[in-house]
Amino acid sequence: MMDLAPILTGIAVAGLICQATAVPVPFKVEAILPQAEGAPYATMAAQIGKDMLVSLIPYRVLKNGGVTYHLGDKSTPPLQVWAQEKLTGLTIFKVEPARIYDGQADLTPSGILKRGDKLSFASSKNETTQGIYVGMEHSIGDTSFPLRLIRAQFPKLAVPPIGQPCYDSENRLVGIVLGVSRKGTCHLLPARAISFLATHPEAKRVRLGCLLDINSSTPVIEGLINGGPLARAGIQTGDILININDTPIRNYGDMLDATYYLTGDKPLSIEVIRGTQVVTSKGVLPTKDPR
Repeated sequence: MMDLAPILTGIAVAGLICQATAVPVPFKVEAILPQAEGAPYATMAAQIGKDMLVSLIPYRVLKNGGVTYHLGDKSTPPLQVWAQEKLTGLTIFKVEPARIYDGQADLTPSGILKRGDKLSFASSKNETTQGIYVGMEHSIGDTSFPLRLIRAQFPKLAVPPIGQPCYDSENRLVGIVLGVSRKGTCHLLPARAISFLATHPEAKRVRLGCLLDINSSTPVIEGLINGGPLARAGIQTGDILININDTPIRNYGDMLDATYYLTGDKPLSIEVIRGTQVVTSKGVLPTKDPR
C-alpha cells in the first residue's frame, strides 16, 4: 500500500494545510499604496469564520486613503475591508468563502487559557513552533494599550514575527502577534478583540475620564477629568470601582477590558465603594472616539 502521509503533508488549499491536526499556515495579504507612497506592504492574515480574514496593518500604511488590499499579490481581486482599528492596526477583511479554505477557523473563547497552556504557530513552509501562555498584560515595554494583551514565550531563536497568528492546542486562534522581544517574549492581540471588531465594526472607543494607578492591585480612582463622564455622574476621587455594567472590576486590567469591549452606544451603570458605602451611578454617558 502506498504511504500517503508525505503526500498529505504537502497538500495546501489557498494557503492552509488540509490536515485537521496541522497548525494553520497564515495567508499573505499585500497592501498596495498609492504610487507616490512607496512599495507594497506584505503581511500575514488568519481566517476567522468562513468568510473573513484578519491581519495587522501598521498605521503608516492604513492611514493612506488610497490603499488597496489583495490576497496574495495584486493580481487577485481587491479585498473588502470590513473593519479597521487605527490604534492597533487590526484589520478585518470580508472575503468570498470560495477564495479561502472553508475549514476550522474557531477563536479561543475568552478566559479559557491557563498559564502553562501550549501555543503554536506555523511558518509558510508548514514548520510548527511551540510556545507557552504566560498571562495577560496591558503594555509592551513603555507602550500601554487600552486592553490586555496575551503574553507568551517562544524559543529565542524562533519567535513569531509581528502579524503572525498563534493557536492553542485545539488549533483555535488565540491572537495575532503585536510585539516581540529578543528574549522570546511576545504579546498577542487577543482573539476576543478580533471577535469584537468583527461583530461591531462601527463601535467607538469608550472613555470614562478617570485616572487609576496602574501599579495598584485595587482599582482606586486617583483622578477625574473635569466635566468628564464620571465627574458628571458624581463619582469622586478615592472611590473604588466595583462594576462597570455588571462587569466586575478587580484591577486596572479589568477596567481597561471593561471599557474596551463596550460599543459606546448605551449609557453605563457604574458601581463604586465610597468610604463604607456602595454607591451606584446609572445612565453614565461615556465619551466616544473613533477607533
